[in-house]
Amino acid sequence: MADAALVAPRLAFNAARYGLLPAPASAALVLLREGLSELPWKAIGDALVRIAQSSGPLTTKLGQVLATRSDILPEAVCVRLEALYTQQPSMRGRQLATTLKVAFPHGLPFRKFSPRPIAVGSIAQVHRAELKSGPSVIVKLVRPGLQREIDRDLNAAELLCGLVLTLPGLTSKTTRLALSNAVRDLGAALRAEVDLRREAQSLDDFGRRLRGNPRVRVPRVYREWCSARALVMEELVGEPLSAYRARAKADPDAARRVADLAFKEILKQVFEDGRFHGDPHAGNLLILPDGRLGLIDLGLTGESGRQDRQRIARAVRAFVVGDPEALTRALLDFGVPPLEFS
Repeated sequence: MADAALVAPRLAFNAARYGLLPAPASAALVLLREGLSELPWKAIGDALVRIAQSSGPLTTKLGQVLATRSDILPEAVCVRLEALYTQQPSMRGRQLATTLKVAFPHGLPFRKFSPRPIAVGSIAQVHRAELKSGPSVIVKLVRPGLQREIDRDLNAAELLCGLVLTLPGLTSKTTRLALSNAVRDLGAALRAEVDLRREAQSLDDFGRRLRGNPRVRVPRVYREWCSARALVMEELVGEPLSAYRARAKADPDAARRVADLAFKEILKQVFEDGRFHGDPHAGNLLILPDGRLGLIDLGLTGESGRQDRQRIARAVRAFVVGDPEALTRALLDFGVPPLEFS
């Protein structure tokens, strides 16, 4: 209850301070820089970004999810929300120094370390560095106090969601169960991402599987310098898929080519390999100079067994041919619905 009492007013305050109050000035700046085209949606997207950036990891993660949902939000809003992938507020100098000391208690292994992050996400921020042994690397550092923030936000979300959804006549029992499970699953995913050892292991696993693959690669991991709070890996230099989407109208052939490459790799991971990238948004997929697809940010991965792959294939086939009965049967094959859904 205490978490909800703290989080709800903070969200309302942030919505007013960072969303509504700066909106006129922000919209005027967009007008000067980008013109009238889709100005209202761009202004709304910028306001949502500011609110998410000031409201904690859970709100930021929800914003990142919405950035991929151009089926329910205008494209201009989704493009604006992509800023949440890499443009979060960074650690201050003292926080960064403390984080480095905790992550590398026996001394920094770097000859050079850039204190200015090249990207800041909802969980960690990323720096360029050079190991004393010579290689240039990327250093990913979990932000301090993040576990407490996640626990606080999730406790509040679960409580507030429960209170709202129990109002008589507002939602069905099925909807309440689905939303409750969604909050629980999001919490599990966020807590898993906080431990960077999981991502290091995933990078190693994917690296072994993709060794020799002419189309896809992942960065090499320097495991001797990795821990729960730090990940040291090779830097993949390339353009994110979001850059190709932004210029799709100017260069549609290139956009189709990279979309085809990414889509086929995701399908291969799900249907052939049984281990797949769990967060393949446009910021986590790079097109490398040699044309290969680079996979980064493997903090979330999923697994699909043989039966799961067969069920997914049947569901996709039924959807494509427009057979609702076959689609229903395929979806029900995933398991017996709980009693709450009856």
